[in-house]
Amino acid sequence: WEYRPYEKRKGQTDRVYQNALNAVSAAIERRADLVPVLRDVYEDFSAIEIAERTKPVIGVVGEIYIRSNRFSNEDVVRKIEGLGGEAWVAPISEWILYVNATAKVSAKRNQSWNALLKAYMTGMIQRRDERRLLSGFNGNLRSLHEPSIEQTLRSAAPYIHHSFEGEAVLSVGKAIDYINRGVSGIVNVMPFTCMPGTIASAVLKRVREDHDNIPLLNIAYEGQGDSQTLTRIEAFMHQAK
Repeated sequence: WEYRPYEKRKGQTDRVYQNALNAVSAAIERRADLVPVLRDVYEDFSAIEIAERTKPVIGVVGEIYIRSNRFSNEDVVRKIEGLGGEAWVAPISEWILYVNATAKVSAKRNQSWNALLKAYMTGMIQRRDERRLLSGFNGNLRSLHEPSIEQTLRSAAPYIHHSFEGEAVLSVGKAIDYINRGVSGIVNVMPFTCMPGTIASAVLKRVREDHDNIPLLNIAYEGQGDSQTLTRIEAFMHQAK
């Protein structure tokens, strides 16, 4: 996502990505150490010749599956790129870490100390493994620096209390993180009639007002390939530019 909008040879980034995906999959099948493989992946991406990074960056937040699955979101990242932007998408690891954070809260509330210890140990192992895997990229990806779940919840707190559990609080907190990192617009994606998504859409309008009316687009997908979606993205990208 960081290289493809700027590649000088069309299609090179997708080819490097597919080779990288195959290499990582093969390493997992062999139960091999992933860090050396990821370091090679980083070198392959670094070898891609790119133009100067001057395009508006769009932060994509929303329902975990929709934002992560190209078919379900009608390839919204490529649409953003095709209209002259660069997309950063909140990672799926955010949900994994969030589920463990809510487990801690639940264990404290129920005074279940064994469950609390398990949640703390799980969190330590998750963060250790994450740091180890990310070390292969040498800290050089601009979109890679994720806030902790606690930071995300603090960012969302003026708009949604953390006791309202689910994706809405993550979408709001992550949107604010993206805004603080200087993105040019926010896209919030969700399934049609999704309650957390609908709540996040309403709250994000207030977030937009509090942050200099940054361009914001809420998109609900229902699997019908709505032709109006592209028109809305075009208008949004015009604002973001």
